[in-house]
Amino acid sequence: MALKINFTKAALEAIVCPPEKSDILVYDTETKGLALRVTRAGGKTFYVIRKIKGKDKRKKLEFFNAKSTKLPLIRETALKVYANMDAILIAEATKAKREAITVDMAFDNMLKRKKKLSSRTIEDYNLTYTNYIKARYGSRALSSITSEDVLDLHAEITEPVLRKNGELTAPRERSANKAVGLLRGIFSFSIALYKNEDGHSIFKYNPVDIMKYTKQWHDNNRDKVRINPNKLNDFIKGCIEVADTQPLREVPTSFKPVSAAVLFMLFSGVRPGEISKIKRAFVCHKTRAVVFPKKGSSGSKTTLKNGKEFHLVLNDTAYCQLLYSMKHTTGEYVFPGVHQETMSESSVRDFLTRVSASVGSHLPRKIGRASFMSTAERAGVSAFHIKVLCNHGGHGQTVDVTDGYKTAYLSEIRKATSQIETEILASAGLAKDVVCRGLLSTLETLDTRSMDTLFVSI
Repeated sequence: MALKINFTKAALEAIVCPPEKSDILVYDTETKGLALRVTRAGGKTFYVIRKIKGKDKRKKLEFFNAKSTKLPLIRETALKVYANMDAILIAEATKAKREAITVDMAFDNMLKRKKKLSSRTIEDYNLTYTNYIKARYGSRALSSITSEDVLDLHAEITEPVLRKNGELTAPRERSANKAVGLLRGIFSFSIALYKNEDGHSIFKYNPVDIMKYTKQWHDNNRDKVRINPNKLNDFIKGCIEVADTQPLREVPTSFKPVSAAVLFMLFSGVRPGEISKIKRAFVCHKTRAVVFPKKGSSGSKTTLKNGKEFHLVLNDTAYCQLLYSMKHTTGEYVFPGVHQETMSESSVRDFLTRVSASVGSHLPRKIGRASFMSTAERAGVSAFHIKVLCNHGGHGQTVDVTDGYKTAYLSEIRKATSQIETEILASAGLAKDVVCRGLLSTLETLDTRSMDTLFVSI
């Protein structure tokens, strides 16, 4: 049975732990839950003890000192602690759990738990995290990241850096937004995932919100780039000429498939990152289309941005670029690299650098897609058909809500993409068969029944 006495300084000073025990608990007869723990070594400490969910829980108050301890204050504190013991213990456990979770742990858990992330997105997140966040904040407790840390991170990444050639880069505004945006995602995920015993989040706020309140985000408008219609002749001829140029040494090059890939982007509007996803098996020759599978049927490596099945209907020129690349390469993918199964971004970038000399301006990788869209407007193609051709989803604040009800047969989409093809060739002043690499006469007859039966939507 527990020992109970009226706590006075004299009584507490006289208590001694029996030699056969390591410690004892002595309870106060006046204040419920107040106890003194006395150890064999003579240490004396006040605790509040309360049974919660069938188990004794302790909350340490302070050490007993015959000279300085004020028993009225100890009793007053003990009453408050006893009344709020469950809330106090939850708060302490929450704090301990919160302080144990580092930024590294939260990021790794986010990637592990988010099952629908594509491999490309995971790769991009890892690269951004490693380059900009890990070294600065990775080992710190997530709860220790403040609004000031967020603003400092954004400002630091924005600063230009020195290139190897001694020149400074432009302010890295996109990289800064991207890194801080990832940090925001880590916090949002952690707020939703980590809970205490009461089911409440152990993280109360997202420090990245300071970016919105102080309007620190950089404007990240898409670059307004396209090939000037007057330069289309130089661009297309440049792509063909580079592909036909023999290397100075007897070494394998990827000029032919890269040339086909660049012209394919111009005549199809496909995203730069999607050309490496096209397998030979995806090419439907009877409809002259590329059928990208939905996510899950062949892995995220070959699915598109929205993860849905998509029929990329092609005009003759775009289709011939596929045939040309397949004619000059082997392997599972239509556009491979020299020693890689898929074409790298750097291969396309280096090729465009060569062609830019004939055009007289810088050519980013997305310039083919941008030029395709701009030409579509000039050719009179409807906004809905442009969205279908470019695989733009029906989401966002500016979307036409009626698009969700619309469908288009493959024959209608082919007519739209052929209008764009005609406009590009007319602006370039080039014969269709020249750009088709002499393959136009070899094309099989289209399956008109399938073209008039199959349909797409957004």
